[in-house]
Amino acid sequence: MSDSRVHLKRRFLRLAVAVAVVPGTLAIAAVSLTVGSAAAGAAGCGVVLGTPQSTGALGSIVFVVPTAPAVAGEACNANVSVTGTIATAGGTRPSNVVGNGVPSSVTISFMPGQPGPDLLWQWSPHCADPASLPYDFFASVQGSGATSISIAGAASPCSSFGNVSSATLHAPIVSVPNPETYVGMAGGDGNLGYWLVRRGGGVSPYGTSTNLGMPFGNVAVAGVASAGGGGYWMATADGGVFSYGAPFHGSMGGTTLNAPIVGIAATPDHGGYWLAAADGGVYAFGDAAFYGSVPGVLPPGASLNQPVVGIASTQDGKGYWMVASDGGVFSFGDAHFWGSVGGTHLNKPVVGMAQNNVGGYWLVASDGGIFSFNATFYGSTGSIVLNQPVTGMAATNDGNGYWMVAADGGIFAFGDAPFWGSGG
Repeated sequence: MSDSRVHLKRRFLRLAVAVAVVPGTLAIAAVSLTVGSAAAGAAGCGVVLGTPQSTGALGSIVFVVPTAPAVAGEACNANVSVTGTIATAGGTRPSNVVGNGVPSSVTISFMPGQPGPDLLWQWSPHCADPASLPYDFFASVQGSGATSISIAGAASPCSSFGNVSSATLHAPIVSVPNPETYVGMAGGDGNLGYWLVRRGGGVSPYGTSTNLGMPFGNVAVAGVASAGGGGYWMATADGGVFSYGAPFHGSMGGTTLNAPIVGIAATPDHGGYWLAAADGGVYAFGDAAFYGSVPGVLPPGASLNQPVVGIASTQDGKGYWMVASDGGVFSFGDAHFWGSVGGTHLNKPVVGMAQNNVGGYWLVASDGGIFSFNATFYGSTGSIVLNQPVTGMAATNDGNGYWMVAADGGIFAFGDAPFWGSGG
């Protein structure tokens, strides 16, 4: 840890009240951001289901079930068991519906202030026995109550294909909110291009950068990092890492996490990467060394004022910074703490950060405002009304400029950062 971090840790040992020794760094807070275990239920990092809705026509009905964290304002990755059940109004399950009432394991990520994902069950009905209407669909999550919807009238479950031996209630999928939203970017080799990534996994290359692949399925992309040589890594909220034109060094996919992954940063030699979680947890892979994390320096039971939203590596790869949405900065390894905007009134929350290759860093807010610390200010969009909020930034290879990307794919280039096009 840096000297400021060690000093802060010593102060934590003496104080048991809310405190920020260095403005904008670590502050003990009781309720602002809760990170619990991954067990479902009425408390902790759990999931509650909203009222289902049904869409579709004859032969195919999709049940859309919204989710919410068990505790309001929670940031977590919840690995839960969910069950969908088709039954008659009297509670009888049709005997020929494959997958009916079968539990499925899914991972659902929550960030404070953002909508939760939907669960989608598709029913391919074929005059299921018994055929009397109405049918009810029940959705439940382990440790919590069930929610249901009745299907009648125009949404008849009887397929136009006639009587067959069985119907199917397909396993649920997780539908992330706003999958077309751009959530991050990474610069390509020599500042000759960049990649923009969408929450649902889409990749938009510009300049000499090329699309080498993208994840498909139930993904919630959290960030992208250049791997050098034209390749890149993409990280997802559940800790998965997807490698394209780059070696795979490992991931947290399939592991229960207290909080979702919110960012990825590559080592300077592109031999590894770090993943940062919303609670300030850090996971190191390849030649990326672990230098500490926020939970490791917080006293038991303490939590952050606001979630971590980004991570950046130092120039030599022997340290890293993380930034929270309130502008607090956390430094580890040889990362020097140059300041933050934590404790300062912000017009909009901070959404990301980048380092400038000489030991400093920039923070970017959702209105495009830039905060420079031991780094040259090259401009911002803080005084401009944007069509969509800024969601991330990336620095040029020499650290003499930066790009910002907005939710609609708009690109704003400053300093020596060339504009290669945008998705806006």
